[in-house]
Amino acid sequence: MRNINRYIMRQLAVPMLFIAFSLTGVIWLSQALKFVEQLINGLPVTTFLYLSLLLLPDILRYTLLLGLFFGTLFAFNKLYSDSELIVMWAAGLSKSALARPAIYLALIVTLIMYILGFILVPFGNRTVSEMRVAWQDSLAAVVLREGVFNTLTNDVTVYIREKTPAGEMLGILVHDERVPEKPVTYMAERGAFVKTDEGPRFIMNAGNLQEVSKKNAKLSLLYFDQYALDISQFEKKSGARWLSPDHRYVWELINPEDSERVQQEKPKLLSELNQRLVLPLYAVALVFIALAGVMGGEFARRGRGRQMGIAAAAGVLVLIGGMALFRVTSQPMLVYPLMYLLPIAAGAIGAYFAGGGRLRFLENRLDNDAVASGDAG
Repeated sequence: MRNINRYIMRQLAVPMLFIAFSLTGVIWLSQALKFVEQLINGLPVTTFLYLSLLLLPDILRYTLLLGLFFGTLFAFNKLYSDSELIVMWAAGLSKSALARPAIYLALIVTLIMYILGFILVPFGNRTVSEMRVAWQDSLAAVVLREGVFNTLTNDVTVYIREKTPAGEMLGILVHDERVPEKPVTYMAERGAFVKTDEGPRFIMNAGNLQEVSKKNAKLSLLYFDQYALDISQFEKKSGARWLSPDHRYVWELINPEDSERVQQEKPKLLSELNQRLVLPLYAVALVFIALAGVMGGEFARRGRGRQMGIAAAAGVLVLIGGMALFRVTSQPMLVYPLMYLLPIAAGAIGAYFAGGGRLRFLENRLDNDAVASGDAG
């Protein structure tokens, strides 16, 4: 029996992982494109890859469900079409025994999804958000582009010829027109951004300062070995940030801080908490629906295409219904019980049909088709 369980689990794992990773790759690529602009603007490749990988846990929560569901349908239909299930039934194995490997796999996926939802997803979302804010707020995100004129503000333009791996900039030009009557142009051989106690500074070395007085058309030229340009006024001030529900760990959803914003957003916090608790339950529910499509009813030589089509549609509709309930934050006393009832009821109905329950209207239709085919012959 153990050998059969391992064999069926291998048959299930291959299509499940293929579907899950294929969907994950497509979605991950579309999400990673959000960081391409920052990559062009000077974001290190390693940071780009790290940010992209942090998106995976949130994507995997849904692709694992779809992979498990359609992988189960595919694997059991293949076993059925190859008559392997028929041989196992004839050998005395019950439907519940044959379904056990799929249920084991569903429980493993459920556990993985709880780990993703409780720890990895909020960690990834929070880290991505913090790094994006830090990058957007950093002046280096603007001026570190090489070979182009970068607009710091409407009145300040910066040009960098080259940037070294150590972060030093070569061939610097800064044109400052914040005082329209006396525009200033800074030129330096090299420079770098530094953080000081007084704020960020742009340190330029071996250069000159050119100031033009438009009033009397006079040019003032000053050579310097080192010049510190105060750029604190350009740096964005993020201030305290509100942690959105999908950025919070479970314990932060259960016991949030006491603030006016929390009271306003409490329905969203509760909805996010219930979503993380409920979503993994769909793994078992979807497996039972898939099993009902392949193992429900009696053996049919012409295959189970219609039953599988109904099971696939039912599984997708159940998942769509669950996603819709997750988005509803009004009338929580009605919605939250439905969140839990839907996967439990869907799983129970699927288990009933997978264990031998019958769809009378479907069987009658199949019998009529068989009779019609016989008469035609």
